[in-house]
Amino acid sequence: MTDLVKRLRKWDYGESTWGLLEDAADRIEKLEAALREIIVHCEVPAPPNAEALKMFARKALEGKDD
Repeated sequence: MTDLVKRLRKWDYGESTWGLLEDAADRIEKLEAALREIIVHCEVPAPPNAEALKMFARKALEGKDD
């Protein structure tokens, strides 16, 4: 579980709501971009390259707590 997920699950009124929402939105945006890259990669006529798919996933998970 990432720090962001922990923060979302344990959020209370003491933490800045705006900062938490901004962090969550940034994270969702990054994951969506990675999923779009994977979809595009899988649409090519050749079979998907597992290493490339792993690269996209790793890229999305890097800096997961940015």
